[in-house]
Amino acid sequence: MKLLTSTTRGGAAILAGALLMGSLAACGGGSQAATVDKSTLTIAVESDSASFGYDPIRVSDAQRQFMEGLYDNLMTLQPDGSVGPGLASAFEYNADSTVLTLTLKQGVTFTDGSTLDAALVKANFDRRTDPALSTYSAIAKGGAQEITKVDVVSPTKVAITFAKPQPGFEKNLTSTMGMIVGKAGIANSASLATAPAGSGPYTLDTTASVKGNKYVMVKNDKSPDAAKYAYNKIVFSVILDPQARANALVSGQADVAQLTSPTVDFAKSKGVGVSQIGGTVQTMISFDKTGKTAPAFASEKVRQAIQHAINRKALVDALHKGDVPAWNALPKDSAGFNPELETTFAYDPAKAKSLLAEVGYPNGFEFTIIAGAQTQTDLQAVQKDLAAVGITMKVKMAASTDEAFAAVATTPLGYAPLSWDNPIGLMYGAILSGFTNVQKATDEQLSAATGEIAAAKDDAAKKAALTKLNTRLVESGWLVPLYESLTNQGYNTKKVQEVKFAGTNAYPLLSSYAPTS
Repeated sequence: MKLLTSTTRGGAAILAGALLMGSLAACGGGSQAATVDKSTLTIAVESDSASFGYDPIRVSDAQRQFMEGLYDNLMTLQPDGSVGPGLASAFEYNADSTVLTLTLKQGVTFTDGSTLDAALVKANFDRRTDPALSTYSAIAKGGAQEITKVDVVSPTKVAITFAKPQPGFEKNLTSTMGMIVGKAGIANSASLATAPAGSGPYTLDTTASVKGNKYVMVKNDKSPDAAKYAYNKIVFSVILDPQARANALVSGQADVAQLTSPTVDFAKSKGVGVSQIGGTVQTMISFDKTGKTAPAFASEKVRQAIQHAINRKALVDALHKGDVPAWNALPKDSAGFNPELETTFAYDPAKAKSLLAEVGYPNGFEFTIIAGAQTQTDLQAVQKDLAAVGITMKVKMAASTDEAFAAVATTPLGYAPLSWDNPIGLMYGAILSGFTNVQKATDEQLSAATGEIAAAKDDAAKKAALTKLNTRLVESGWLVPLYESLTNQGYNTKKVQEVKFAGTNAYPLLSSYAPTS
């Protein structure tokens, strides 16, 4: 049996969207605190983490930080990015890595009054047949990490059997996939739309929380891990306008904030601290590859024409100084980065027009994309580039959170930052069979490359598979990368210690935030 330690390697898939509304006015300089204040931490975030309610399996790892407050993981992401103990204190694989046995902690209670045992963990994983739970797409029937059965070995041991060997699967359990829902939430999953059912270090104050605006969490006295979290209360304040989010941090309305690159210099000039990490590619995502919402998108050459039509360098020079134009779906430090894509899909309006004419769109076509405050300016720049080759992209501002998230089914193209800390998780959890592919399009090359990454036995094999994946994502037009950006966490240096990231994960652990001493 293998005991979990902080040296066990791990990772998590990251997908973040940013479409909503809201703003705060700027007022003055950074706030000051005379004494150490552990009462409340206010985090200004760029999207509504509970847009789908409080079921952790309905979201991706972009919502991990929020859900981390309400739910415990079977295994936890450690400060260095490795895997550590969570609800499972130990794990063991059989000889061919087709069965993973977890040993569970005892004495864990949930907000609904239920307790942790192997039967509850089995019930959680048995939900994998529900297609609405996008995080489980990889482990559902037919998924590349398919779980064929889950057995209760004893009250504290559960055995997970895979359709084929899955060495290293424990790293997936540090993400939202590994979050366990209490018995009441399992019995009535609809209840999770309005209230969580977790065992996490915090509970949701439903009276003080306002959907789409702010979410208030208070310490869970029944959680043995609550002491690892410095603050008695954490408030997630949803502010989608980038400048308004920076203003909230500078004015003291927020203690920590997700900042976009254009607002970093402003924040620093006001004495705010900023922690940064790379690896996030701002990407347009083809939701519809079958032509259901816009017939032209069924053609791969049309999607390639869009690649050629966009002047990425001009976009970055005008709107994102300090960031890097991207023709690769994967970031520059990825083993799968392919520099040839920079010339293969270089800015070439004439090539774009030729491809459109070749597949029957010599005069172009039109479609609608949904934007938010954070994405509007970028999309307007892309809009001009597409118009130059005959494509009319109508930019519609989201009127509500529901409209923003419904866009995956109602429009052919979207825009979101993608982080590739866990390529397998991102592919299965969002791109191949996750919520960005509601039309259920297939691509044999993408599926094969993702499977090769999972099966890679050494660095050379992994590099080859990642390169195939990266190249095909761009060639197919499933993804249209625009630029690689830094992830910026601004923090009030008078109140909060320097923010640190967990390995290469773009979202800091909720437990990592601490007041200055």
